[in-house]
Amino acid sequence: MERGIVTPAQEIITNGNSLTMNGGLPPEQIRFLALYWDKVVVTDSNIFGSSLSDESQVLVDAGILRKETARMSLNGTFDGSGLAKMHFHGLSQITTSLTEKNPGQWALHQSGNQLYIPKNMSKELVTADFELNKCLPVPLPNIPLEKLIEFKFKRNDELTALRKTLDDLYLEISNSQDIPRAKIAKISQLEKAIKDLDVVAIESWGSRLLASRKVSLDINLGSLSKGAIAGGVVGASFGSPIVGMFAAAGQAILSSMKFEVSSSNQLASSVGNQLDLSYLSALKQEHFAK
Repeated sequence: MERGIVTPAQEIITNGNSLTMNGGLPPEQIRFLALYWDKVVVTDSNIFGSSLSDESQVLVDAGILRKETARMSLNGTFDGSGLAKMHFHGLSQITTSLTEKNPGQWALHQSGNQLYIPKNMSKELVTADFELNKCLPVPLPNIPLEKLIEFKFKRNDELTALRKTLDDLYLEISNSQDIPRAKIAKISQLEKAIKDLDVVAIESWGSRLLASRKVSLDINLGSLSKGAIAGGVVGASFGSPIVGMFAAAGQAILSSMKFEVSSSNQLASSVGNQLDLSYLSALKQEHFAK
């Protein structure tokens, strides 16, 4: 099954409770999404439309990227934060429609450190948040998109190996009744999959960016309001226990990885239909490497 990601056409960064709009999606973000997912849907609305960049037409023609417009009504006036929330409302609306048509195929993506979902489309859920910090290779902004498409085709084995390893790890975390003691033998496989992909990325692109990605996983514990999980677990970080228990695994990936159980509002249409409920990512120019 092809996997898709849905993201705002505008780059909106969350920082705690604040929202910052930075204009259209930067080229490195487009490359990140197009590399790690089969399909990318960027969203705008009938109220605040956005255009795709001229170079993005290459991804459109390849069937990787498309834009969908949310139909929304405008009531009242909006400051910058209100405008950003309007974009997120459209994002949630379109993602809901896609997930209802094809459950498990689509995930929602935002940038920054906190997910924003409108209250009337969200469900408070206990999730396992799994973060990979600055270890996923991404082409530099000046790498032609034609070269990225060629890379996806030629290096499908490495990309598929990484996805399968992550999917298996997500499943083991979700099925475990004791998150720190989930079968993290997959960590060594994950390190190899990332290393293999990075080697061929450097061969193809030379320098590259390193992206961070955090996924919220549905671990079937329900919501706090239903008392489905004991107090004291939410907010627990399992980075240190994992390092201690699996010291034989690759230290590089362990130092770039973090687990945390948290309570957050997730898109209601995704809950119960897929493990990976939502993604947050960060891509910064200073993370150049050779």
